[in-house]
Amino acid sequence: MNNIIRYSIFIFIFIVFVYAGDTCLAQDVLKEEGSKEPVSVSAGVDKARATIGDKINYKITVDFPENVEVFFPETKDKVGGLAVKDFAVSDIERDNGRIRRELSYVLETYKASSYIIPAFDIKYKEKLKSEAEVVKTPEIFIEVVSMLDADASDVRGIKPPVSLDKRYFKLYIIIAIVFGVLILAAIVLHYIYHRKQVETESVPEPIPAHQIAYNDLESLKDMNLISKGQIKEYYYRLSNIVRHYIENRFKLMAPERTTEEFLAEMTVTDRLTGVHKELVGNFLEHCDMVKFAAYGPDGREIENSFSSAKKLIDETSEVMQEEVVAQANNVNE
Repeated sequence: MNNIIRYSIFIFIFIVFVYAGDTCLAQDVLKEEGSKEPVSVSAGVDKARATIGDKINYKITVDFPENVEVFFPETKDKVGGLAVKDFAVSDIERDNGRIRRELSYVLETYKASSYIIPAFDIKYKEKLKSEAEVVKTPEIFIEVVSMLDADASDVRGIKPPVSLDKRYFKLYIIIAIVFGVLILAAIVLHYIYHRKQVETESVPEPIPAHQIAYNDLESLKDMNLISKGQIKEYYYRLSNIVRHYIENRFKLMAPERTTEEFLAEMTVTDRLTGVHKELVGNFLEHCDMVKFAAYGPDGREIENSFSSAKKLIDETSEVMQEEVVAQANNVNE
């Protein structure tokens, strides 16, 4: 009887310990799951010190579950004082139902200075909730130096002069004279050959602005960005083609300015007609909606954007202007 009581007490104590251990383990798991952030963000560059003209790759990475919507900040022409030459967005889905979205920038500058890429607000919210929360990217410090500053550590002191062996002095003189004669003969021959080529070859005419734009539009079509789903990159390149055409054709500084700055200047210039000003304004504003406001155009809108760019080039090209002037002269005659 006593043995049965002892066994019962032992089994009761064993069950209590097992239950308590499972309860603690479950609490730890819940605590770990509760402390895990729903959205994590990181940012970095491939080089914190660069020389003037170097390309700097800046990347923002956001890790979030599938039931969360993430909103990237508006992309502008400059980030932290550095010019944005290119950018791309890519998604990588993981096995556990989380998504990692990467926003990559290619930055460049031609001014030696210290730059700070500011912290960006990354907004996110669950699909069934109305309120959005914010996480910030870390600030990034970048130092851009000139080539002279970068090479200053390689400067070494001048070695003392080395005395020549008198036995070989005459030989050195003869070798120097031979090399001098050869170099002089090479210079004379190069001058004669170069002069003949200049006389026989004609200087090629520069490619007109509209032809450059047509070539760029054909290259953009051959890239097949729309079929690859790279809509933002397609609009980024299409708007750059129009901006560079306007700069080359009308000498307006379009690529280096924001859309608002350029449109403000365009309203006071007489180099474009009112119809073409309206066409350029609508085109650039539509491109900005796609590039910066996460607007998804359909196939008809994409074709209309390409047609608007080509229409602007067709109606404002140098060839078209010459035809208009010729028709006006015929009418006057």
